[in-house]
Amino acid sequence: MVLHSLEPRVTLLDLLRDKLALTGTKKGCHHGQCGACSVLVDGIRSNACLLLAVMQDGKEITTVEGLGTPGALHPIQQAFIDCDAFQCGYCTSGQLCSAVSLIAEGHAATARSASR
Repeated sequence: MVLHSLEPRVTLLDLLRDKLALTGTKKGCHHGQCGACSVLVDGIRSNACLLLAVMQDGKEITTVEGLGTPGALHPIQQAFIDCDAFQCGYCTSGQLCSAVSLIAEGHAATARSASR
């Protein structure tokens, strides 16, 4: 997909879902408040509904589909399964991407390390 062929107003969320068929990223509030559309842009959690697709040219975009594979889940994906962390599942993809980013940013700690 060539970004210059997109209308300038197309959001990253709409590009992912409608043009690239990466439907794991969900449409929620369309205001950047719910987090269902969270993806990683150059490793930083971002709300895809607030980003213009054309402004992401050259950046690495990771959606939930890029975190792991069915045979080799990302450890965060496996933890969600092991700990039964799913509710309805609609916002789970955004939670997974956010959790991966939080750990990479150093904002997450185990209960043991937080009590020190």
